[in-house]
Order: sequence, then structure tokens, then C-alpha cells
Amino acid sequence: MDRIPQGGWESVRRSNGSTRSVGHTTVALFGLPITNVNMDQAIKRVDGYILSGSVHQIATANLDFARNALVDSYLHSIICDCSMVLPDGAPMLWASKMFGVPLQERVTGVDLVPALARLASDRGYRLYFLGSSEESSRTAVNSLLKRFPKLKIVGRSCPPVATLPEMDNEKMIAEIQAARPNIIFIGFGNPKQEIWIHRHKDRLPPSVVIGIGGALDMIAGKLHRAPRWIQSLQMEWMFRMAQEPGRLMPRYVRDAKALLRYLPRGVMANRMQPFERRQRGSAVEIIMGARVIATPGKIGDRAGALLVEEAKIAAAAGQTLVVNMSATLRIEAEGIGGLLDARRVLLDAGLSMWLSAISTPVVRVLQFSAVGDLFGIAPTPIAAIEASQSDRPGRTEGRTAAASERFVASTSS
Repeated sequence: MDRIPQGGWESVRRSNGSTRSVGHTTVALFGLPITNVNMDQAIKRVDGYILSGSVHQIATANLDFARNALVDSYLHSIICDCSMVLPDGAPMLWASKMFGVPLQERVTGVDLVPALARLASDRGYRLYFLGSSEESSRTAVNSLLKRFPKLKIVGRSCPPVATLPEMDNEKMIAEIQAARPNIIFIGFGNPKQEIWIHRHKDRLPPSVVIGIGGALDMIAGKLHRAPRWIQSLQMEWMFRMAQEPGRLMPRYVRDAKALLRYLPRGVMANRMQPFERRQRGSAVEIIMGARVIATPGKIGDRAGALLVEEAKIAAAAGQTLVVNMSATLRIEAEGIGGLLDARRVLLDAGLSMWLSAISTPVVRVLQFSAVGDLFGIAPTPIAAIEASQSDRPGRTEGRTAAASERFVASTSS
């Protein structure tokens, strides 16, 4: 085995603050990798994604979004594969505070669309709108053109409401390919839009593809946005429910039940973790061709950021990544976010990521965070390497696509 000195991991183990601070911006909430950014930071990321020349999927997550993912592992894995998952709902902010990692602010789909329209107007980017009703789509697009006269809208399509198998996907994809947009807004509603994007992103032109739910209805004025003072109190959900009680009341009841079921258990598991830190020697090794990382006693924001960096190194070298967590007694929401981001880096490279030698407190947190099934789990690093080399899957595939389509149909409103 080759031992590799890794200064970054040493800096995690120092507590006097003398080393360069390394931070991570992904926080795991309800099993989702929520990106802790404000609107300006989100826009800058989108700008970078466009310049990368590849396809990037972005999701805007609220509590109903998280509840759907918690009961559908196929949808859950799709969301965890997104380049960015933005906190759309107030409960995301409430939960982040309870876990001690407060999010900066809500970044809602209805605010994101005009903000990206401004970016597109300034940069000359091309926009495409897919979904919503014809009236809402047309009115919303005209409203955006009025605000940003230089905006390049290269197409919009409002297919009839249908299940995923019944949609005319070939026609929609052909129209998008011909338009060559830089940003694509999909308004099918969650979870249909996330599944549609994931299934077809390999056939889409290089672009940023964003599920925006019913944002066009609000931009068009079909539904009214809550006043700023209500938004500042994080009570916009009540304002929306007053406009659509028949549709939203049952949904909010389901969401409240999910919040009461998952949040206390997750907070309790997090608080039951010890604060002790165990030290180790070498942090990174190459064993049997795999990159093995020995994590410190606590995995927080800095350790999460370094996990992602090691994942990038492993991906570039074509190596399986094995995380040896035998010394880790505590993992924070930002640390779980780091694991999820590292996993996505490896999956994008067609490689696997395994967790090994996990302590009981950390196992409990991963279970209540609903992320354990996304990784290969092994009792030791060697067992993880052998499992990866025998082509055993590094994560559960969960629910099949067909089962997920039935779930989408059952949640459509």
C-alpha cells in the first residue's frame, strides 16, 4: 500500500484556527443535499455551469419535495445527483437551524426565474420554457420580455398533461435540440419534472435544466405572491394555502406529518453523537488500486469539503473511493453534504464510493438522514475494495422507474 501525505486532512485535525479555513456549502436535510447559497451565489453558479459546456440539473426543494424523495428512493437518488439543490421552502430553513447549520436564505423557483432572465439578458444566454399551461407560459414569457427587452427566448412548449410514458418525449427533445438553449425551465411539477430531466439530460444540448414547478403561474399573475412582510416571516405557505385550499391543504397536512416524523428523530440522532475526537495518522492511502481516506473524529464542513476534493482526485485517476470512518464518532449535516457531493463526483465518472468501519452513532445519523442506502457499506476498507472489484453495486437502485411513475401519478394534482 502507498501512503500519501495529505496536508488538507491535517488541517482538519488542528483546532487552533491557524490553518487555512476550508468550507463546504452543501447541507444534508431530510436526506437531500441542500446547497447553502443566497440568490447571488446561486446565479454565479449557474453562470459557471453554462460556461462548463455540459448539462447540469438543478432542483428547488421544499418540504413536499423532500417528503416525496423520502418515500421514493429512485427520486431520492435523482435529486442527490443534481448539480445544485436550492432551499425553496421555509421548513428547510427551520430544520437547518435545528441542526446548527442555518441556511443563508430561501432561493425560490419563482424568484430564480426572473433572476436568471436578468443574467441571460446581460450575457446573451438563450432560454427555453417547457411545461405549465399555454396561458401562464405565454403571459409569463411576455412579462419577462417586458422587463428584459434584450432577452433571447428561443422557444416554449406546453404539452398536454400526461403521465411520463404517455408524453411525446421525442417531439419535446427534438424541439429543444433545435433551439439550442443555455437555460431550460421545466414546469411539470415535482416529482415529474425531476424524473423527466434525469431521464433525458443525456440527449439535451449543453445547458442548465431547472425544475420550477408552478413558478410560471405566479410570474403570469394567475396566482399571487405573498407580500414581502409575510415572506420575511417565512409564512408564505399560509398565503398560498388561502388561494388554493382544496389542493394545498391535504398536501400541507401530509408534509406536516412527515416533518413531525423525520425531523425530531434526525435531531435526536445528531445530538446523541459524542463530541470526542479520535486522532489518526496517515489520512490517505492507495490500497489495491483504490483511494482510501481515513476521516477524522468529526466530519463537518471542512472535512466535507476535503472529501469532495479527494473524490475529484479519485475520479481523475479512475479510482474507487473508500472512506474509512473507524475514527469518526460524529458527522454533521455539512459532513453528510460532503459525502453526497463526493458521491456525485464519483458517479459522474462512472466510479463507486464506499463507506467502511462506521461507528454506531454515525450509522444512526446516516439512517435517520435517509442517505445510507446511497452508498456501498462494508465492515472494513479491504472488504469495501473487494466488493467494489467484484462489481457489486455501490448503492441500492431503490424503486424501479416503473414504480416511480406510479408514484408520480399518485402525487399529481
